[in-house]
Amino acid sequence: MASPLEPAANAGASRAGTPLAGAGGPAVSRTVQISLDVSTIDEALQLAEIAARAGVDWLEAGTGLLFLNGIAAIRALRRHFPDHPIVADMKVADGGYYFGRMVAEAGATHLDVLAAAHPATLEGAVRAAAEFGLTILGDLMLSPDPVAAARRLQALGVHYAMLHLGAEHRRRHAELTALDDLDAVRQAITIPVQVVGGLSVAQAVEAARRGANSIVLGGPLVSGPCPGLEATLREVVSAVKALP
Repeated sequence: MASPLEPAANAGASRAGTPLAGAGGPAVSRTVQISLDVSTIDEALQLAEIAARAGVDWLEAGTGLLFLNGIAAIRALRRHFPDHPIVADMKVADGGYYFGRMVAEAGATHLDVLAAAHPATLEGAVRAAAEFGLTILGDLMLSPDPVAAARRLQALGVHYAMLHLGAEHRRRHAELTALDDLDAVRQAITIPVQVVGGLSVAQAVEAARRGANSIVLGGPLVSGPCPGLEATLREVVSAVKALP
């Protein structure tokens, strides 16, 4: 029996989409993504509805949401938001092709894979992207040299390099921000760069001004549906889209 981590003989017969910006197509416009880091699908749909009204571009099925609810969370987001790109925040460390196919068949358009993963894992994710219309985000979290890791991602065909300052990392080192390596990474590669990790409104706009192609809004700015959230999201979207 073939390993589930390898391409199946009929892999190309499953759902195939059109690669979105960043998958080897034309120049990438700036996008704003929201992390749906909540516990239930109902909460995720409520939060996604607020984000969609505010003009947020990409909806992310957060890692915790996926752990608690499985692939059903992606399917629910796709049913309710048929026209929005959906990011599967799986932080894949192994099985790039296997998980790429899995999330694509559920309706995701984007998948994040750890840049520190084995080259074969990243190559597998890129193969899945080509077959199923995914965009692959290479998460630089855990990479001791983000610039070298970003260059490696580009060489392997990954579509985005993601500068990610993890929650526990930034709590332990409050002096750090997700923007710290942005200039160096932006200068080192030509693929789009995404920035994520505890961004404030001001930091989100600054990241876009300094060349980030995709900005991710999550905790603590986004903790769930709450009064004023739509206005905050709209503020970020408007400011990011207004930049030259």
